[in-house]
Amino acid sequence: MTVGWAVFRNYAGHAKEIKGDVTDYPRFFLMPPTSHVESDSEGKNVISLLADEHIDYEVEMVVRLGDNLEPVEMCVGCDTTNRTRQTLAKEKGWPWLEGKGFRGSGVLGTWSSWEPGIMEIGLSINGKVKQQANTDLMVHSLDSIMGHLKNWYGLSPGDLVWTGTPEGVGPMKEGDIIEAWMKNSEGEIVSKLKAECTI
Repeated sequence: MTVGWAVFRNYAGHAKEIKGDVTDYPRFFLMPPTSHVESDSEGKNVISLLADEHIDYEVEMVVRLGDNLEPVEMCVGCDTTNRTRQTLAKEKGWPWLEGKGFRGSGVLGTWSSWEPGIMEIGLSINGKVKQQANTDLMVHSLDSIMGHLKNWYGLSPGDLVWTGTPEGVGPMKEGDIIEAWMKNSEGEIVSKLKAECTI
């Protein structure tokens, strides 16, 4: 069963926009198997919204672990956040599961073989670019993320690692088209996602 290990506040710009601090080492929240939604071979997918609740898009680089618990594949993902539930959880000191690990919250693009190096990730909504950044802006590198995961937790082959989102997150509404991409250092698209928002 695929578990997601998601780093939070791993881009300084995003931490600032949500009025949060970056952390001294990578900290994680869990995304259960039911949160992940695979795309088809063309990157087509669906983002499920909830009526009357604020759901944000968050583009991320996602890696899949192989039998040796090292990255073997990568894709672009849209980690959707129920900001209504997350905000309440923060106020009350409750866990974030309702806001971050709900069914269908982890929307995945097409997979490609893992390659090290700096990646560009970006996201548009209805054709307008909202997020665009390079993974070298991550506060905690993938090496640091993997080191902490291996030291503290029991990883399994097939687990996914969500590496954080850059600034520019915002709400979605029914009928919106979310497109996301990841490019390698040579500017080649190595993963893509196109999802319609539904209720």
